[in-house]
Amino acid sequence: MQPQAKYSLYHLVGSPEEQGLDADILFLNANAMVDHIINLRRIITGYLMSAYAYPEEDARTLSVFVTVYNAVYRGQLSNFSSKYKNAVLTYLTEDSVGLSTNWEEWAGKTQIVIPLGALAQGEASIDTSVISDDKVIEALRADEDKNVEVREKLTDIKEKEAGEASEKAKTAQKEAAQGKKEGKAEQAAESAKKAAEQQKIADRKTDEVKTERQTIAKDKEEIKKTETAQSAEVVEKYLTSLFVVDEKNKLYSLMTVNPKNGQVVRKSELKQIREKSIYPVTDVTVQRESGESVSFAELFLAVCGVKDKRSAIKLCLVDAGDLQIQKQSEETLSENSPLIKQGDEFYVIIAEGKNYYLAAYDKNLTLKKKSTLAINGSSPLNIYDDGVLVTDSKGNPLLLQHSNFDSVWNASAAGSGNTRTVDAK
Repeated sequence: MQPQAKYSLYHLVGSPEEQGLDADILFLNANAMVDHIINLRRIITGYLMSAYAYPEEDARTLSVFVTVYNAVYRGQLSNFSSKYKNAVLTYLTEDSVGLSTNWEEWAGKTQIVIPLGALAQGEASIDTSVISDDKVIEALRADEDKNVEVREKLTDIKEKEAGEASEKAKTAQKEAAQGKKEGKAEQAAESAKKAAEQQKIADRKTDEVKTERQTIAKDKEEIKKTETAQSAEVVEKYLTSLFVVDEKNKLYSLMTVNPKNGQVVRKSELKQIREKSIYPVTDVTVQRESGESVSFAELFLAVCGVKDKRSAIKLCLVDAGDLQIQKQSEETLSENSPLIKQGDEFYVIIAEGKNYYLAAYDKNLTLKKKSTLAINGSSPLNIYDDGVLVTDSKGNPLLLQHSNFDSVWNASAAGSGNTRTVDAK
């Protein structure tokens, strides 16, 4: 394991004669900079695509199940000991195996186990049965939408696996018959054994698909009934706003309260909103790591996060219903960035290396434009009809056009010395 590496990955294959599973283990080292499940699943998705040639959509689906599987069995070394080969167990420790549900415990304390199957045939792939056992499905069903869509996608993957195994079984059966015909008893026996193994896999996968599709159908019906019942009820109007959670560091969190009696209806797990200003945005569609698109009637746009070795400050979209982060900006923001709404855009200060720039995003957190001139990372954003008046990187006033964030002032219009002036209109 390289001392400075943020992430390490081991491909661990034991003896073919040994009982148990082979695995890949992804280590989040002490200096790992991943602070959200979306980003972690992106890393796993990329690995599965490059290492095992999974299509992107399948890799996204598998990354969801891999993370949930590791969260369900976090710290349960005995569970892994009963399933995996010694080559895998050598690297696992009880205090780090699996994935904590608190991202602050990830760096240096995470061993994500990715179970492998089909190694005997030289075709390594993820063991989909292991990462979708009853406890994993139970955890996925605990969410309000019961994660129906991603579960359906995994059953599709299993269905393909069943079909492939069935075809391999037929091919092996033909090879066994041919071997017998040619008097090659040893070769025929080996092919017959392979046929039986593949048919066993096909039958198991087919049974799993049938069971899960039945469960999904019941869940869909239950969701439909719940939605119908909710639509018939009079919805209580609640208030959602920011509240102080860390006065020293000026961090805030969202809470929903009943205006009639002050009862706290819901508290957000997100406790790192930096600005007192948040903005509601409506009709936003978010692309999940699993590939599914989810539409939200209302979200809150805010500046979230802390600046440390494991996290970063970004724009985020928080669901107005469950108060959970649904999306983050790709770019990192200045630690002291304001957040100002201007028309349909949101102005902030982004960080690129040691420089800072004025940037504008739309409600989907798509970067629309940024200044070419560097500004002070703590600059106020003063909005005028003429443009945005900011402090540049040298401490001078700088007026930027709303249209493209280019400087309004040319060299001849600039004042001498360290100041510039402009007529107020």
